[in-house]
Amino acid sequence: MTTANEDRLLADSAEGLTPMSLQRVQQALTRHGYAYVEDEAHPEILRARFDDYRFQFMLSGEDHGVLQTRGRWNHSVDMSRKVQMIKLCNEWNMNRVWPKVYVRRESEGLLGVYGELAADFRAGALDAQVDSALTCGLSTVIAFFHSLEDRLGAELDDLDA
Repeated sequence: MTTANEDRLLADSAEGLTPMSLQRVQQALTRHGYAYVEDEAHPEILRARFDDYRFQFMLSGEDHGVLQTRGRWNHSVDMSRKVQMIKLCNEWNMNRVWPKVYVRRESEGLLGVYGELAADFRAGALDAQVDSALTCGLSTVIAFFHSLEDRLGAELDDLDA
């Protein structure tokens, strides 16, 4: 919900901007030469792999104007390491503005580690803004995953066992 002042500001700043759509996300990914697939079960999600990490691109929010770039680390983590992984994620979140990183239970005894960046384009966006949001989301989430791998070092071999 927006206030009257916010409504006027959104209208003023939206001049020349194009509304967000999943098609625009597809076009941006194509412009950068990135391969992606559409998800038949979830038509509102595009999926891709970057540096062997799985990513999803989706629009959320009331008007589908918030672009979310979400990546999953390519390792599963045993539940016994939950506290360790939460501490590593919290340390990242306390020292950086983005991406938001977190641990999520995926099955009995296994955790997944995620990074996510959201960009609010409810007022619309220029192609350059969509491109920037995608590349920022990808590069910062991948940087988190690399940082996690550096921190864990030799322990990585034990994660997926």
